[in-house]
Amino acid sequence: MDQRGRSGWIAVLMTVLCACGSESDPGNGAAGGGGSGGSATAAGGSSSASGGNSSASGGGTSGSGGSAGVVTDGSLFSIQAALASDVDPQAPGTIGIVTWAAETLSISEAYIEFGLDTSYGMRAPVDLQEPDHRTLLLGMKPSQSYHFRVVATAGGTRYASDDQIIETGPPTEAVTLGRFDVMDDAARERGFVVISYWRGTGSSVAFIIDPDGEIVWWHESEISGIARARMSADGKNMWLIPASNLGGPLERVSMDTLDAQVYPDTAGSHDLTPVSGEVMAFIDYGESDCDSIFEIDPSGNVVEIWESTGVVSAPGCHGNALRYSQKEDVYTFSDVAQDVVAVSRQGELKWRLTEIVDGGIDAWGGRNHGHQLLDDSILIFANDGAGPNSSTIVEYTLTGETIFEYEGGRHTANLGDVQRLPGGNTLITYSNASVVREIDANKNVVLEFGGGASIGYTLWRPTLYGPPPDIAQ
Repeated sequence: MDQRGRSGWIAVLMTVLCACGSESDPGNGAAGGGGSGGSATAAGGSSSASGGNSSASGGGTSGSGGSAGVVTDGSLFSIQAALASDVDPQAPGTIGIVTWAAETLSISEAYIEFGLDTSYGMRAPVDLQEPDHRTLLLGMKPSQSYHFRVVATAGGTRYASDDQIIETGPPTEAVTLGRFDVMDDAARERGFVVISYWRGTGSSVAFIIDPDGEIVWWHESEISGIARARMSADGKNMWLIPASNLGGPLERVSMDTLDAQVYPDTAGSHDLTPVSGEVMAFIDYGESDCDSIFEIDPSGNVVEIWESTGVVSAPGCHGNALRYSQKEDVYTFSDVAQDVVAVSRQGELKWRLTEIVDGGIDAWGGRNHGHQLLDDSILIFANDGAGPNSSTIVEYTLTGETIFEYEGGRHTANLGDVQRLPGGNTLITYSNASVVREIDANKNVVLEFGGGASIGYTLWRPTLYGPPPDIAQ
C-alpha cells in the first residue's frame, strides 16, 4: 500500500486569544463585543477579496448565521486558522483548517458558521472527538475573504466566538470548467457537484464546483482518467476510481487533501459508492470471470460482496455503474448491455430489471450506465434509448411501468449518469458530449454546464458535510 502522508504545519497558525466582554447576540449574525481584536487571518491566501458574490450559499448544513439566544463571548475561545495550502503548497487554498478550544465550557455540541460576510450562511459541524476540535471549512471560493465563528453549546446555552477572518488562496490551474449557464435560477436546486473528467485535459483531477460554478475543491491524483470521484458517507475522504477497462488501483484522499493513499492491490473500474461511515464499495475487474462488488475501508481491508458471473453472461459481461441504498440495504449494479440488478449487502440477488420491464433491456435501447434507485422506482441512463445517437432518461416503477422519460437531443456512448435531486429536479450527465444538464419536473432545462473534456459520473450534494443524498433512498 503506497501512502503519501503530507507532513505537518509549515506555516504559522494565527492564535486568537480574544479578551472581550460577553454580549447577547442580537440575531443578525454579527459578532458582539466589537470582535475586531479576534480576527485570524491565515497566511498564504489572497490579501484582498475581489469579485464573487456578497454572500455565500450552500457549503454546509443550512444555517442562518446568528440567532436569538446565542451569547457572544470571545474571551471563552482560543482559535487557530490556516489553509490547507499553508501545510502543503500543492493543496487547495480554498480549504480552511480551524482548531479551537473553550476550556472553561463543558461542550455538548458545536459547529462553525462561515461565509463571505457576517450573515455567514454556511455551517461546518464539529466532531468533538477530533483533537483540538479540528474542523474543515469546505466550499469556500478562491481569492476571497471569509468570515467565521465558532458556536458551542454548554449547559443548554449556545456561546459564540467573535468573528474571525480567513483569506482564501488563488483558483486552481490544474483543471477548468468550460461554461456554466443558468437558464432559470429560481427553478434550479443550488448545491455542489462532485465531478471528474474520464478523458482529455484534466482527467487526473477530481474537483467540486459550487452553486455558482466555481471550483472550490480539487485533487490531482495518480489516476489518468477518473470515472468517478465520491466522498465517503462520513464526509472525511474522497475516493477515486479509474475508467480503464483493464481496472486499476483505487485512490483515497482526505478532504483536506493532505493525506493521499493508493491501493495497488485493487483493480477497480468505472464506479464506486459510499456505504456507511468510512466504508466504500466498488466494481472490481481483477478476476478472470465477470465483475464483482467489493467493499473497502481506508486501511485497505477488502471484502467481496457479490459475483456477477452466472447472473450476467460471459463473454461480454461489463459492470459499469454501482449505487447503494441505505433504506433498502441493497446495491444496484449495471452491466452495460445485459441488465440492472439489485443485490443485498449480504450478496443475495434481489431482482433483475430485465425481468420486471416488458421487453427486457431492449425496452430502454440495449445499453445502460448510471442509474438511481428511488423509493418506488428506478432511474436509468439509457445510452441508446432513442436510437444509436440519442440518449434518454427513463424512470420505471418497480413493477415495470414507465413513469418518466426525457430525450434531450444529446448522446454519449461511454458512461452517462442521472440523479434525482431532493426537490424533484433531475441531473443528467452526457459524458462524451461534456454536458451536465439539470431539468425540472416539466423537463425544462434550468442549468447546463460542461468543459472541453469527457465528463465522468457526477454527484450533486446540498452540502460538503456528511452523507450524500442518493444513498438515503
